[in-house]
Order: sequence, then C-alpha cells, then structure tokens
Amino acid sequence: AAPALPPELPRTLSRLLQPGAGPQQAPVRSEIFGPQRFAEHGQSLGLAHEAGPAAWTSPSFFPRLRSNIGMLRQARQALAEQAAAGDDVSPASLWLLDNFHLIEAQLLAVHEGLPRHYFRALPVLRGEPLAGLPRIYGVAWAFVAHTDSAFDEDLLVHYLCAYQQTRELRLSEMWALPTTLRVVLVENLRRLAERLATNQAARELANRCCDRIESCTPPELAALFDQVVQRGVATAFLAQMGQRLQDRASGAHQRVPADVRQWLQSVLPNLAAVLALQATEQTADNLSVSNAVASLRAIGDADWPDIVARSSPLMQAMLTAPLFAAEHHGTRDDTLHAIEALARRSGKTEMQVAQALLVLMTPAVRSGNMPGSAADLGAQGPHSDDNAVAGHWLRGPGRAALAQALGLNLAWPLALGALWRHAVLPLYLGTVALGTWALVAGLLPGAAAGAAVWALALVAALLAVPASEAVIALLHRLISESTRPHRLPRLALAQGIPPEHRVMVVMPAMLSDPAAIAGLAHRLQLHHLANPEVHAQFALLTDWGDADEAHTPRDEPLLAQATELVAALNARHTQAGDDPASPRFLLL
Repeated sequence: AAPALPPELPRTLSRLLQPGAGPQQAPVRSEIFGPQRFAEHGQSLGLAHEAGPAAWTSPSFFPRLRSNIGMLRQARQALAEQAAAGDDVSPASLWLLDNFHLIEAQLLAVHEGLPRHYFRALPVLRGEPLAGLPRIYGVAWAFVAHTDSAFDEDLLVHYLCAYQQTRELRLSEMWALPTTLRVVLVENLRRLAERLATNQAARELANRCCDRIESCTPPELAALFDQVVQRGVATAFLAQMGQRLQDRASGAHQRVPADVRQWLQSVLPNLAAVLALQATEQTADNLSVSNAVASLRAIGDADWPDIVARSSPLMQAMLTAPLFAAEHHGTRDDTLHAIEALARRSGKTEMQVAQALLVLMTPAVRSGNMPGSAADLGAQGPHSDDNAVAGHWLRGPGRAALAQALGLNLAWPLALGALWRHAVLPLYLGTVALGTWALVAGLLPGAAAGAAVWALALVAALLAVPASEAVIALLHRLISESTRPHRLPRLALAQGIPPEHRVMVVMPAMLSDPAAIAGLAHRLQLHHLANPEVHAQFALLTDWGDADEAHTPRDEPLLAQATELVAALNARHTQAGDDPASPRFLLL
C-alpha cells in the first residue's frame, strides 16, 4: 500500500493530492482558429451535430456547475494559503484570487439565465463526446476551445453564421448561448484552478521530501511519485525535486544519498526538458485564465440582441419586414416567442413559420405603400395598415389565416378563446358577488337569528360595501400576481422621433405663488433632460387660482415670472439647428 502523504503537509494541499480524486481533466483549449478556419469548422460541426429532444434522464448543467464552484473554492483556499505563507504563485493564480468574486457570481447568473425547464426544451446532442448535453453546449464548447477562452463578438457571429449554413439553430438556443458560454468558461476555470492548485501542492510535497531527504528511501519516494502520477502532477513534483536536489548537491556538506540520486535519475533523465515543458504549460495557463476571466465580464456587457440579430437566419428573415425592423426589441421578442410556439405546435421549423408569416405580411406592406427599408420607416413613421404587423397574424384577427397556411386547425382553440372572452366579465362579477355574500354572512353575529328581518337587512347592506371592496382588492391582487402582463407594441425609433410625429409633453398647473412657479419650471426642465428628443416640446398649460374677479393684482406678476422662467429655459437649452418657430419650452 502506498504510504500516506507527509503529515506536515497542510490539509488543503493533502486533499488535492489524494489519488481517489482521479486524474485531472485537461483545460478546454485547442488550436486557435482565425475567421476562415472558424467558418470551415462551424460548417463541419453543423453537419456532425445530430440532435433531438431532451429526455428526462438527460444530464444537467447544474450538478456539474456546483461541483465546479466547490473545486474552485478549494483551489482558491489552497492558493491563498500558499500566497499568505510567502510562496511564489503564478500570475494565473493571482488572476483567480483577485477575480474569484466574479467567478462565484456566475452560479447565480447561470441559474437565472438557464432554468431547468428552459434547459429541457433545448435539443440535445446524440453523438459523443457530448451526448445528452444541449447542442448549443457543443457550439459554445468549440468556440471557447478554439479561442483559448477569449471572447470576440465579430468572430462569434462569423462562427454562428457558418454553423447555420449546415444546421439551423433554434432561437431559444441562440438566447441560451450567453449563459452556456458562462457554463463552459466556469468549467474551464475549474480545470485550470485545480491544475494550478494541485501543481502547487505537488511542488510543496517535493519541498517537504527534500527537507528530509536523508531519511527518505527510494521505495517511499516511488510510492509518493505513484500518487502524484495518479493526479497528473508528476511533472511539477519531479521538476521541483530535481531543482532542489541539484542545488543541494552543489553545496558543501549537503550530499544527496546515492540511492535517491539514482532513483531520481531513472524517473527524471532530462531535467532541462521537464523545466521547459513546465514553463510552457504555465505560460499557456496564465493566458487561458486571464482570457476566461475577461470573457466572463465581456459576455455580461455584450449586446446580445444585436449578436442574435446578426447571426440568426430567422432574425435576418424577419428584419426584411420594415415594421418588424422598426419595432422595439421587447415587441420583437413577443413576435419571436409566438413564432417559436407555432413551430412547436405545427411540427415545422421556426424558419418555415416565419416564411409563412412574411408571405401574409408582404402583400399588405406593398399595397399599403410602406417604405422600403427600416431606415425609411424610422424617418417616415409607421403605416396604419395593421396587416403589415406580425402581431395581427400571430395574436390578432389574422391568426386563423396563418394557422391555415401552416396546416393547423384552430377551430377549437379559437372557439374556446371567444367563449372565455365572453365569460370573463360574468365570472368576475359573480366572484365578487359570491365573495361579498360569503364575507357578509361570516361577519353577521350568530345571535342575529332572533333579530328582526329589517335589522338584518340593514346590517347586511351596511357591511356589503366594505366587504365588496375587500373582495375586489383580494381578487385584483390574485389576478395581478397570477397572470402575465401583455405589453403594448412599441416602435424603437432608433433615429429619434421623426418631424412629422413630433410630440408635446404638457403639464397642467396653477399659477398660485412664486415658489410653485419656480418648481414647475424646474420639473419642466427635468422632463426635457430625461427625454432629449429634438422633436419633443414641453409645455405648461396654466391658469390662475379661483377668484371673485376675472383679474386680480397678483395675476400679472405671476404670469411675468412664469414667462421669464420659460424664456430662460429656452435660452439655456436651444441648440444649433432648432426651429425658432417651435421653441423647446412653451407657456400656455
């Protein structure tokens, strides 16, 4: 049996060297690809990625993610103890120690960004080595490996576009990509941290052996060597021991026993080659750790709606519709989620659903004399033809026509929806009436059975009003917390409000006293600062307070003060190119 590790070795380092932990896994690192090579790899990867629905027994990200965080904490503790003891630690170890809070935060980010029910809906790979894991996990793994954990938006878009030339990704997979990249980066950091900490433990073990080399025997050293081999840190152990004993042998009265020297020569015939290999690995690890930490930050700062729009064929197809291109990203998301739902229900791909939708939208766009591009639309404003809006076909009156184009029969769902819409008001009123009756009945005292009928009726009538208010408040609370809100469609107006759709923000107010007027002018300025649109005006719609006469002596000074303050706002905020006939601030 192999001897135990030296008892003087710290516990945190001993745990890292236990053979039962198994060999370390190699970092997620491979040949670095440029744009052309990434395009070729993306196409070949798409051809190789056979995928299907996830089974309930499919592995999950979360158990491995917790294991990763646990190992990262263990490695951090070991490295921190070594650094506190004054031992030399590598730049990669310092990166981990300084940025560990960022790494731990990824656990929460992954749980929020990819809940279990969302993960179960993603297609999973059929073939090894990632069988059972989401297809997008394989896509993210290849990107991290061939960039050495660096994050480059343009390169990622180039890679995704090339991949989807041979294999279309679902929109849900595209939105899962930022979280999946985090998962792979944390996995890589776990492997690198374990490697750094275990190498440090192996070097410390070699130091302890060299400190008592006169009492060590070759069989004991061989047994310890077998343990570090099982953990994959033999190079660090031998390199440290070789350096220490080489320095020791060159000093006076510090001779290395001959049998130990002979054993070391047998397992370490070329110390220089091992030191060169170790230096190369340390340099590579330093770069990988710094890249991974920087990428975790960059992924959070990236404009993912823009990345998805540039790399998703579905988005590229939908952006050919001018109204969709001009919409706010929240309104676009509603449209895209509806397309996803129709694709699942019809058994067709998301692209097929989008193409059917665009066919229905395009004639309406042309006949309505819609602008030819999103830029034109932003400049000219949206057309009033509802048939050009995706929501008309996905959730509005055109839903049946789109379903028919996809081969779906929505007769029963539409009938049930109409029945529900007609039943909502009676159901609401009935619930309020029933709840009020139950609450009033519960509040009437039990002894009221002997009271006069008219007295009971009077008490019940008096209790009905507050009881109904309580029931309505409770009912509204339940409805607001249990139903999903429907957002009104919005335009992005990325170029600002166009001139023909200029707006005026009006504040009704009373000219009551000088202090109130100064406060109104300040609020008017705040509205402008919060909405610095060129074609937006801000006005006070004012009147004087109630009086017995049409005009009082106080009216004119108050009006003069308001006029002066509004004129000062115009002087302060007027910019070059503003139309003098349309001042930014008005007093009405």
